[in-house]
Amino acid sequence: MARTFAVRLRDDVVPAAHASWHQLDATAAELAAACSALVELAYGTTRIMPAAASRLEMTDMLEELNRQLGG
Repeated sequence: MARTFAVRLRDDVVPAAHASWHQLDATAAELAAACSALVELAYGTTRIMPAAASRLEMTDMLEELNRQLGG
């Protein structure tokens, strides 16, 4: 499921109707998988980061996601 969602994150996003960002519908399970991956990349023991990404960027993405979800 996580790999399928990763493909959708890369390929299926569409511009939001009245905003400057893109959007993608996701199930609760897909969102949980993405959050878990961001937590691991931001705070876990992963030593190899995705190309052109830093641990700080992962932390920022996780914090923004939590903010958007009301957490």
